[in-house]
Amino acid sequence: MTLLNVERVSKSFAGVTVLREVSFDIQAGEVLALVGENGAGKSTVLSLITGLLTPDSGTIRYDGEPVRAWSPHRARAAGVASVHQELSLNPHQSVAENVFLGAWPSRYGLVRQGDLVARARPLLERVGLDVDPRTPAGRLPLGAQQLVELAKALTADPRLLILDEATSALDDDQVRAVFRVVDDLRERGRSVVIVSHRMGELLTVSDRLTVLKDGEVMATRRRDETDHDDLVRLMVGRELSDLFPAKAAPDSPQADPVLRAAGLSIPGACAGVDLELRPGRIIGLGGLQGQGQREVLRALFGLRHHSGQTEVDGRPRRLASPREAIRRGIAYVPEDRKTEGLHVVRSVRANLALPSLRVLAPARALTTVSRRRENELVEELIRRMQVKTASPAQEVRRLSGGNQQKVALAKWLPARPRVLLLAEPTRGIDVGTKREIYHLLRELADEGMAVLVTSGDTMELVGLCDEVLVMYEGAVVERLAGAELTEERLVHASVVGHSTAEETSRA
Repeated sequence: MTLLNVERVSKSFAGVTVLREVSFDIQAGEVLALVGENGAGKSTVLSLITGLLTPDSGTIRYDGEPVRAWSPHRARAAGVASVHQELSLNPHQSVAENVFLGAWPSRYGLVRQGDLVARARPLLERVGLDVDPRTPAGRLPLGAQQLVELAKALTADPRLLILDEATSALDDDQVRAVFRVVDDLRERGRSVVIVSHRMGELLTVSDRLTVLKDGEVMATRRRDETDHDDLVRLMVGRELSDLFPAKAAPDSPQADPVLRAAGLSIPGACAGVDLELRPGRIIGLGGLQGQGQREVLRALFGLRHHSGQTEVDGRPRRLASPREAIRRGIAYVPEDRKTEGLHVVRSVRANLALPSLRVLAPARALTTVSRRRENELVEELIRRMQVKTASPAQEVRRLSGGNQQKVALAKWLPARPRVLLLAEPTRGIDVGTKREIYHLLRELADEGMAVLVTSGDTMELVGLCDEVLVMYEGAVVERLAGAELTEERLVHASVVGHSTAEETSRA
């Protein structure tokens, strides 16, 4: 039985066609993956299904009937629920309050907190989240907040669940918990549409995959009829054998560290972390999510109070604030680009120019900004990073996720930082844009920059980094480089908490 049928649907914005006669269907009890690069039209398709947009032409049928005057409210009433990469939680309300937002049990106008908590517990268990429902949602790690979003969507017992990059911030255990929910829905005859740039996940959980490119359907394949390379060819129209650039030669001479941390400790996050960042090297922080990687980066950028010794160019420096870190040549691109890395309601021009205002102002006085110099800088950054934007005046929130990440990274380049800190640099980004960012990071390293990267993508750390420090419960338990830097050893240390060498010695 066909639950949803999209027939020859087209959509344009300001005269630019973003979907061109797109057709596909979703069967009851089926998991359909939508695959494509950023800007391929996936988000527009999902917006049409959920009622946020209406098609210019074509028909959408739900339960065999054409949908008319479709809206988010009517879609939800019909059993369509969605979980997006962008969080919609109120950080100051409890987990339980967020899960049942708009439907709190009450009596005489007062919320029955006990009932609210009791109703939330089984939903949180279902998504694999072991937290107190009374905890403020904002205190949870990003991955845990994403699972709260999933629990929130399940309250309506949806007939069609849309997962739009809903696993991008999750570790492997959390992804498995999400897939258990997906399998349960499929067994009960419910349908799921999943969008993810993690090909391995899609090839594991989906029944069919529909590939979009430049707003058109390139093909629909059954899972057993395709593989990673086939999907990439359909998505980008070419092979991507050079996804990762060549690494620095292992025996090449290394410069003195530009930034060194010894005994770096943050209460409740990490303890005794030692690391050295050298020009020309890309260092990774690996391990399962929430082992202290994010806090290490934030401490080095002056966002977290920490103890231990930090040195810049061999001299002790107290990195007590972002201002101090920036003054020492340290730049930071956070994992949550939309709330911490960018002013999404401002233009591409404003975001790219913001860190360089002192340079753009005559005599470096922040009274006026040279518009000519600003335009030259912005145009050069857009060209170098290949940012796809209608114009520099376009709001950043209107860009695809990959282009937003390019802006978040590009804005630091005019400042010529000596150290670049990157948290999850390719989260929610298509494979083609990933390649561009990987090659840019290696180019920056070759120019003398020291790069520190955190990532939950094991393949990314192995393919990109010269060395990976594996963290477990806030401590570095393994350092992998050269031939020892393999997915197997990285995953082993991440899960077990010690190196294979230690395991051998114990035996």
